[in-house]
Amino acid sequence: MPLHVIFVEAWIKKGNEYLLAKRSSKDDQAAGKWAVPWGKVDMELEENIIEKALKREIMEEVWIEVHDRLQFFSSRSFVRSSGHHVVALSFIAEYKSWEALALEDQDEVRWVTIEQMKLLFDDHWTETVQALEDMA
Repeated sequence: MPLHVIFVEAWIKKGNEYLLAKRSSKDDQAAGKWAVPWGKVDMELEENIIEKALKREIMEEVWIEVHDRLQFFSSRSFVRSSGHHVVALSFIAEYKSWEALALEDQDEVRWVTIEQMKLLFDDHWTETVQALEDMA
């Protein structure tokens, strides 16, 4: 029976800007493309596994802290370049502290407005960006 890989992604908000990370040009999935911090949910048995995975991935990807309140935003599915089927869970998180850094698998990080986001993202993100704009 085929299973899905679960991953979480964070739309981190600071004022009227969101944090984007440019994937490494050497990455096997979406090389050189702009995205939000994301990562896989580990195979663990624990309470609040989604929330813990999201906070861990934010630290590993961009080295910032977010507030505890995470707002579920959307979900989607896709197939990775490896052939794995993925379910993506998206959350809005409010920035709390520390300076964003490009760490694991990132070439650059940038705080951007929704209008700037439209220029950086490809068509894959159109519906999500529109939903963010509708919420503003």
